[in-house]
Amino acid sequence: MILTGVVSDEREIAALRAENLQLRERLAQRERDLDEARRSSECHGQRADTLEEVLRAVPDLFFQVARDGTILRCIIRPSDDFYMPPEEFMGKPMQDILPPHLGKQFVEALTKVNASGEAGKVEYELPMQGVPRWYEGRFIPIERGEVVVVVRDITEQRQDREALRLLNTELEARVEERTVALEAASEQRLALQRQVIDAQRASLHALSTPLVPIARRVVAVPLIGDIGPERAAQLLETILAGVQARGVAVVLLDVTGVPSLDAAAAEGVVRVSRAVALLGAELILTGIGPEVARMLVSMGAALGGLRTMSSLEQGIAHALGRVDLGATDVSRGERDRQRVGGRART
Repeated sequence: MILTGVVSDEREIAALRAENLQLRERLAQRERDLDEARRSSECHGQRADTLEEVLRAVPDLFFQVARDGTILRCIIRPSDDFYMPPEEFMGKPMQDILPPHLGKQFVEALTKVNASGEAGKVEYELPMQGVPRWYEGRFIPIERGEVVVVVRDITEQRQDREALRLLNTELEARVEERTVALEAASEQRLALQRQVIDAQRASLHALSTPLVPIARRVVAVPLIGDIGPERAAQLLETILAGVQARGVAVVLLDVTGVPSLDAAAAEGVVRVSRAVALLGAELILTGIGPEVARMLVSMGAALGGLRTMSSLEQGIAHALGRVDLGATDVSRGERDRQRVGGRART
């Protein structure tokens, strides 16, 4: 019995020792875990302190707010100017410390960020010491439904942007003014060009069928270039007007400078000849070269009784003789009448 009791006691002692060893090992592990947690906490604390120091160095303001907008924490610089002192806004909803219209903007931004889980942004104007300043608020969702609001002063950017807008407006006005001036100048140039073209056209019109006086009742019309329908009509008008105005007896139509005559041009010359004859004058076609003559023959142009001569000089000589003959006949008739009158008086 004694031996049995001794064995039982030894077993109990061994079990207690083993349990004690396990407890010691567990305690040592807990101490190691605690040390690791302490070191990790210290490291996180150092990192947080470093991050806070960095955040304090930047010009932005950082507010950590709850889902309802209550300010839980802020990271600021002592030199920062605030809408109100930190001790007055800590623990209060942002929308309650801002003007009503800005508070409404912040509530809408918070609601949108909480619903979407995505960052948002607002721009707003807030007077600081009586001077209006512009700010940008960025809303960044974090854990536990909280939001970090990063506030940045963008007054200078707004001023630069407004100055750029005004400059663009001024430049656009200048461009518009310059465009109007250029359009007006262009219209003036076009009007001047039209006037010059009209004047040139009138000059060309006058020069295209010139009436060159040869003698008192003889004119020459030298033609250069092709004779189209429009020019034939102009030729008829000019010659008829000259014959009637000057009392012309002979018109020398010189075609030396005309490279070719088609059927329409030949018909136009015939019409001019007939019209001149109706006014009691004669039209002589001069300067017909071999090429023009062959074209007239090949086309069978009905030139009628139109007188033709190979050169303008021959036409001038013929016209002068005809005019002189006419003048001599008149003088002889006058002398005959005077002679007959004298006899009658006798």
